[in-house]
Amino acid sequence: MDVAKLQSFAGFESADPEVSTRKESVEVMVFVERVKNGDEDAFADLMGLYERRLIALGVQMGLAREDAMDACQEAFVKVFRFIGRFRSGESFFKWLYRIAMNAIYDRMRETRRPGTVSMQDLDASQFDRISASSTSLTDQVESSILAARVLGALDCLSRQERIVFVLRDLQEMGSAEIGKILRLSQVTVRRHCMSARQKLRKRLCP
Repeated sequence: MDVAKLQSFAGFESADPEVSTRKESVEVMVFVERVKNGDEDAFADLMGLYERRLIALGVQMGLAREDAMDACQEAFVKVFRFIGRFRSGESFFKWLYRIAMNAIYDRMRETRRPGTVSMQDLDASQFDRISASSTSLTDQVESSILAARVLGALDCLSRQERIVFVLRDLQEMGSAEIGKILRLSQVTVRRHCMSARQKLRKRLCP
């Protein structure tokens, strides 16, 4: 396996460049307000915007795809039940991610599966950065194997290191954004990210 590809994929060598904070779109806020007023069609539209990403988050955290789908479903059930408590003007994205992470952790405790990921669980759309630069089927297969190796090695990380690494390097969020979701300082986020990268480097590139 090409070490340079592995380091590039996981972002091990980056200096943690900031990804600009995600702006809540007008479309999302319109859907949220309609859902708060009991519009079920708007809720379906809102699910359509975030469903695949939450499932990907569950898989990246170590759930089997079926369990990740269940966690996603449970998260949206809670969103529908408690959206009346969501305060207009705040970030729906961050509120949703906190609910999703709780649902994922609950599912992880129930399944008690080791942090391994099979190639069958991977959604190719999670790794567009790799596939977009792949010019052959061989390259794409290698990318899938690489992704499975990285995700399968996450069991060496602590809970905080794992979620920070997943959000930063796989979900491509900035440190400020992660800090707001997890209620951590940017310094703490960067510290967890650096520690995670070091542990993964030792595990995958001895």
